[in-house]
Amino acid sequence: MARAYPLTDLVKLVRAYGLLAGTCDNQRAMVGEVSRAWQAREVEKYVPLTSLPSAFFYTMRGRDMLAAELFPDEDIDPESLDVDALDVASLGKKCFINTNRLPKLETTIHISVLAANMLLGVRLYGDHGKGVRSVSHDLIIATMLQETLGKAHRYSAIAVSDYEIVDDSYVFTWFGDSVASLVRELSSYIEAFEEAVANNDSLPEPPSSDIASATAAIMASRLRLTARAAGDQVIYFLDEPRRAELRQAGVDVDGPFPERTYMQRDYDRTLAAFRLPGVDHYALREPIRNTLIIAVRDALKMGSKRSRLSGRRGKAVHETHINLPVMEYYVASEAPNSIETVHIASLEMMRTLEKGRRKTVGTMTAHAFRIAALSERVLGRALEPMIVSLALLHDIVEDGSLRVTGFGHSLRRVQFRFGGPMAAMVSELTDSAVLTAGASKARKTLEHPHLLMPQAQYDKGRFQTMDLKPTEADVPYTLSGIVIKLIDTVVSMEEGLRDPDTMPSFWRHSAARIHWIQNRRGQIIYPLLERLLRELKESQIDPRKYKARPHHVNIVRLKAGLSLIEMVMSYLDLYATQNLALLAWEYNLTTDQREILIDLFFDKNVNNDQFVSRGLDALLDDKHLQQSVSEGRIDRCSHNILFPKQAELGDQREVTTLLAYRDAAKRRQDIRRELQLDSAEKLNAHALRAEGLLRLFDQRVATCGLRADSMTVSGAATSSSGSYASNDSRAAS
Repeated sequence: MARAYPLTDLVKLVRAYGLLAGTCDNQRAMVGEVSRAWQAREVEKYVPLTSLPSAFFYTMRGRDMLAAELFPDEDIDPESLDVDALDVASLGKKCFINTNRLPKLETTIHISVLAANMLLGVRLYGDHGKGVRSVSHDLIIATMLQETLGKAHRYSAIAVSDYEIVDDSYVFTWFGDSVASLVRELSSYIEAFEEAVANNDSLPEPPSSDIASATAAIMASRLRLTARAAGDQVIYFLDEPRRAELRQAGVDVDGPFPERTYMQRDYDRTLAAFRLPGVDHYALREPIRNTLIIAVRDALKMGSKRSRLSGRRGKAVHETHINLPVMEYYVASEAPNSIETVHIASLEMMRTLEKGRRKTVGTMTAHAFRIAALSERVLGRALEPMIVSLALLHDIVEDGSLRVTGFGHSLRRVQFRFGGPMAAMVSELTDSAVLTAGASKARKTLEHPHLLMPQAQYDKGRFQTMDLKPTEADVPYTLSGIVIKLIDTVVSMEEGLRDPDTMPSFWRHSAARIHWIQNRRGQIIYPLLERLLRELKESQIDPRKYKARPHHVNIVRLKAGLSLIEMVMSYLDLYATQNLALLAWEYNLTTDQREILIDLFFDKNVNNDQFVSRGLDALLDDKHLQQSVSEGRIDRCSHNILFPKQAELGDQREVTTLLAYRDAAKRRQDIRRELQLDSAEKLNAHALRAEGLLRLFDQRVATCGLRADSMTVSGAATSSSGSYASNDSRAAS
């Protein structure tokens, strides 16, 4: 297969991450694929503490939450709380909880992450600590891909009807012959293995000891996800629409222990897999058996012990993770730029953000994996393990905090596990409590005479003394920080492009989205794009003089920078197109009127006064906006970009933000000309993508609308019964 750069182990790994994000993010532990409505009900939002079912507070997770919220300044043992004696309704009436702190069925992406790290432990520390080098990186990738087979790849196209299906041909094309052969060999063996276990037959002989270890890793990883669900009693606390969906799938949701059947199945498979000849004992069987297996066995014998399966330090989760050889023995801080550290970063991210959901249907795990995948696409030869690790870890402090997911991650913990330089790079990308810090940091980057390399910026000798702070406003971004910040923005935009109907409330409308990209995120990414542009132009004006500079960027990274600029600008234009479609939808424009509005917005020959006159004034009648408010299409006029916050219908329009947004779009056209990215071929390709995007938008609107009550039923989130559960009796033990 012809490629622009070698198909290295790192490239295969990152592509596997991207494929998992595209195929398995809608798959959940035990039950498989769930509906968009299910995913939409999980989107990140804040709900009143008092809206949660009282039964939840009798669980370990529930008591943890009560202790943190009701007694934040006291060091209270959550198990000592007398829930019956607490007046939760009174004490918690002002408490709002991020739904990412609530237990959920995990995405099956986590099966692949766990299995990969288990096999990496065998490769490095199996055979009594000597290592098993025959467990190749290709086998690890093949093991990860088992969960993707036969599934549609969400990111392979815009329209659902055009999604590619992951089959032998797909794996061969993107991962090469070695991985493709191992995927098929392992898949065929697992199919025969599972059939034998189900029928209580003799187990088939594995083709090799490495295939045996891979099978055991997959089975143990599935059991770990089932065990967490049982420990958190997730099914018991699901709301009625999701319980109904599980009933349709054949799950007995009304029993006292609905996860038992699935946990017993996965337990039996794991024990059978551990009996296979060749499964490594030291690095795989022993650490899992002494943590996960014992805890699950006890819970199956006595249902009341399932509370020990989960929680922040429960046996099935915390001990299983920290006792994996890669977590116990591998010193990532001494090898920050290695593929092994990338694997460990994926495990750290997964266990930190396992409950995390985005503001659309995606999980936080898939978000990080998508950033990694796009990094490979634009960086090519410039891709390094450290960049991938940073992509995986960039959100774990911000979104893994006590207030968001309840995990309580910190920059110090990142420093302890991954070293000072990696912690410093994560701190660059962690939002500060000061909202303007990111914009100030971006301006410093634009003003700086050269790009900062992370290796030069962060002295490894400062491991103990490094003063870590989120987003230091007076320190420029490093080149790595620029790359991840820009691609993070691209993925965030992409989530809105694909799922505009599932975002909470005002995030589905033009005001919040345009203000976010123009006045919040734009104040960061626009200067960063300009800084990359300046570097490219300086390298082109006098290449010899540029290469002689003490601080210059090599040709491989410069080409990657060009690709990055092109990708970011393309997504910014697509996002602007959809935001204009939202504006047109809010004003009930026809398809032809919407096309005129979009054409006027992007036409450089139309000045802003003409755009206001011919576009905003001529096409957008506030009577139609009032009708949209009356029909519930939009909550209030201030959710529309033409009206300021707290405005009422009849108030004067405010067009400043929209015109600034248009100026930014015209600036991108200038940049394309400067970089010769405006060929007819490229412009036509972009136009086709924009057409596909508008078709998808119209399909989403036609299917479920963009009303506040269409899919996420956000109103239910604040009702007295709560959107999180339908049962309000104490959880069965």
